[in-house]
Amino acid sequence: MDQADDILAKAQEQKGKNKGVDNDDIDEDLPHTKTGLVEGGGVEPLEFVPKSLFFSKTMINSSQTDTHVDPPGPDGVMYPQEHKAFMAALEADANERAARRKANEKEANILKEKGNEEFRQGNYNKALALYTEGLTKIKDHTALWTNRAQTNIKLCNYEEAIKDCDWALRVFPNSLKAHIHMGRAHLGLKNYDKARECYKEALACDPKKTALIADYISEVDRAEKASQEEVKAQEVFESGETGVVPLLEKVNKKEQLPVYYSGGFRFMCSFLRKTEDKTLFRTQGGFSIVTEHPCFSKCLSASPRSLSQEELDMLLSGVDMLQMACFQNETNQEILMQTDGLPEKLLRFMEVKLKGQGRLVKASCLELIHTVTLTEIGRTLVIQKFDLSKLLTVLFNLIRTNANLAVSAGCCLNNLALEKRFKLQLRDKIEDNVIPAFESLLKDSSSPKSALPSCVTTMLNLANDSIIRDKLTQRKDLWNILIDFINSHKGKLDEPISVELVEACLGLLANITNEPTALMRECGVNICRQCLEICKNLKHYKLIVSRSLGVLSHVLPNCIPAVEWWSDNGGVDILLYTLKNDDDFSNRKHALKALTGCTQINDHARIFTVDHKGLGTLIKLLKSEDEVVIGNAALCLGHTTQVPKVCAALTKTDILKDLLVLARDGTKPGLQKNCAILIAKLAQGDTR
Repeated sequence: MDQADDILAKAQEQKGKNKGVDNDDIDEDLPHTKTGLVEGGGVEPLEFVPKSLFFSKTMINSSQTDTHVDPPGPDGVMYPQEHKAFMAALEADANERAARRKANEKEANILKEKGNEEFRQGNYNKALALYTEGLTKIKDHTALWTNRAQTNIKLCNYEEAIKDCDWALRVFPNSLKAHIHMGRAHLGLKNYDKARECYKEALACDPKKTALIADYISEVDRAEKASQEEVKAQEVFESGETGVVPLLEKVNKKEQLPVYYSGGFRFMCSFLRKTEDKTLFRTQGGFSIVTEHPCFSKCLSASPRSLSQEELDMLLSGVDMLQMACFQNETNQEILMQTDGLPEKLLRFMEVKLKGQGRLVKASCLELIHTVTLTEIGRTLVIQKFDLSKLLTVLFNLIRTNANLAVSAGCCLNNLALEKRFKLQLRDKIEDNVIPAFESLLKDSSSPKSALPSCVTTMLNLANDSIIRDKLTQRKDLWNILIDFINSHKGKLDEPISVELVEACLGLLANITNEPTALMRECGVNICRQCLEICKNLKHYKLIVSRSLGVLSHVLPNCIPAVEWWSDNGGVDILLYTLKNDDDFSNRKHALKALTGCTQINDHARIFTVDHKGLGTLIKLLKSEDEVVIGNAALCLGHTTQVPKVCAALTKTDILKDLLVLARDGTKPGLQKNCAILIAKLAQGDTR
C-alpha cells in the first residue's frame, strides 16, 4: 500500500503545482480529525470516531503488497492501467479491514456476554472491566456502551454512566436504553429535571413505551419529593423539635430485655405522625431494625412457635412502628419492601396458628401489607418481592378463619388485583392454590360475610385477564356457587352487604360468560332465571340490573335452551322495555344484543317484537353513532323479516336509503355485511 500512498501524494503535488498553490496552505484551511480531512465545517477531535457517525473513509494500509502500480504521467493523471491497479489495492485493503473488524466484533461480543453473566451475579466491577475491554476491540458497539452505563449506575459512578450513554447515542441516536440509563444516572445525581428530559426523549424513540416511561417519571417524582422532605426534616431536627433521632438510639441499645424494646417501639409510634418525623426515621436508619436490631431481627427470623409472649409482644410493637412509618409515605414503603427476606418472614407469621400475642402479631403483619398496597409503588413492590400464589392463599385462609382480619385481607386482595403485573404473574399458578382457596371460602358458611364482596371483586378483577378468565370458566363449582349466591342474597337487598355481594357475583358472571362454553349452555337457564327476577322486580338497584343485562347479552346469543326459557317467561318484554325507556346507553346496548340473540332462534321473540312496536325502535337505532348497535339493529331487523308482512311494512319507510349508505361503507365490514343481508331479505320478501 506504500505505492498507493505515493500515487495519491504525487497526484496531489502535481495538482498543487498546476494551480500554483502551496499544499500546506490547503491543509491548514481545512479542519482535521483523526480520520483525515473533512470538507465543510470543523469537528472537534474525538477519542474515537464511530463509522456510522461520519463518512466512509478508506485508510491506506502501509503494509507491503505485491500489487504493482506505475506512477502517474507528467500531467499527474492516472491512466487506465494505473487506475486499475490502484482500485485493486483499495479493494484489498477494504477486504482486510472488513475481516479484521469481523474478528474484533466476535471478540467484543464474547466479552459482552461474559460481562452480562458477571452483572447478573452482582459482580459489577468484573462486569465493568469486561465491557471496557470489549470497547477496546470495537468502539461503535451500542450494547457495550449501554451495558457499561448500567454497570456504572450500579456502582454509583453516575458521571461515568452519563458519558457512556452519550457515546452510545453518538453511535445510535435512537437508543432507548441509552436515554433511560442517562435518566437513571441523572436521578442518581439528583438532577431531577434532566432525568425527566431523558425519559421524554426515550419515549420519543419508542412511543409504545408510555407505561414504562410513566413509571420512570413517577420514580423521579418520588425521589424529588423525598429529597425535599429530607431537607425539611433536617431543618426540623437541627431546630431541636423532634425526639425521633435520640429515641432511635435508645431502642437500638444492646443487651436489653424484650419489654424494654416493646416500650421504646410503642413510644416511637407516637412520634411517627408527621412527614418530617417519618423522614428522619428513614434517614437515621430506622428500617435497619429489620436486619440489625439486637432483638427484633432475631425474633422476626425465628420460628413463631418458639417465641415467648414477651418476644411476641416486642415483635407486635415493632411491626406497628414500621406500619406507622410507612403509612402515606411511598419512599419509606420502598425502603422497607426492599429489605432482604422480609416478605417470607411476614408470611410465616401470617400463616401459622398462634394464640394471644401471636394472633395480634399476625394482624399487625397483615395491616403492614395492607398499608403498602394502598399505593401504586407499594403494590408494585409487593408483586415483585412476595410469592404471590402463597400470599393469596394465606389471605383467603385468613378471611375464612379469622373474622377480625377478614376485611383487611379482602382489601389487600382487591388492591393487588388491580395491577396488570399481578395478573401476569398469577397466570400459571392460579389453578393450584388461588381458585381452590377462593371456592372453599365461598362454600364455607362460617366465612365472615363482611369480606366476601372484596374476595369476589378480586376474582372479578383477575378475570379481566383472558388466560385467568379461561381457567375460571372451566370451574363448574364456581358457576354454581355464583348462581346460588345471587339467588340467596337477591331477596336480602335491604342489607348493604347483600347488595355488594350480588353486584360482585353478577360482575364475575359477566366476565366468565364473555365467551361461549359448555358450562354456559349447561347453566344458562338458571342464570336467566335469576336475571329475569332482578330485571322485573329490582329496577331501582341500577348496578345490579345493568350487570344482569350484561350477563344476558352474553348468554342469550349463545344458549338455545336459555332463549326458549327466556322467551316463554316474558323476557322479551323486559328487553324491549329497556330498549325504549332506559336512559343508560350501555343498558340499551346490552338489551339489543340479547334481543338479537332471541329473535335469531325463537319465533315468539320475533312476533312479540313486531307486535309491540319494536320495529320502529330498531329503525331508530340504525342512526346510532355506535357501530355495534347499528350492526345488531340491522341483524335483529333481518330476523323479524321472517314474520309475514314485515318486509312490506319496512320497505314503505326510508330504511332502504339508510341501509344502502351503510352497506356502501367498506371501512366497517361487519356492519356492511349485516346491512347487506337485511337489504337482500327485504328485496326477497317484497318484489317491489
